[in-house]
Amino acid sequence: MKNRTQKKKSNARASTESPDLRAEVEKRAYQIWLSEGSGHGSDLNHWLRAERELAGSPVNRPTEASA
Repeated sequence: MKNRTQKKKSNARASTESPDLRAEVEKRAYQIWLSEGSGHGSDLNHWLRAERELAGSPVNRPTEASA
């Protein structure tokens, strides 16, 4: 039973590992929400879109020197 609980906790943090990254995703998701008219029911889509956008940003990509 412990293993299942630990897996759930680690999966919940898989997409946003650091507090700084989480804050950036939250901020971008909010911007997307505002740009789409502040409607309800698309929060997950906004969050996932923000994660994709930030994952594609040069800041988060490893450089050749660090790879």
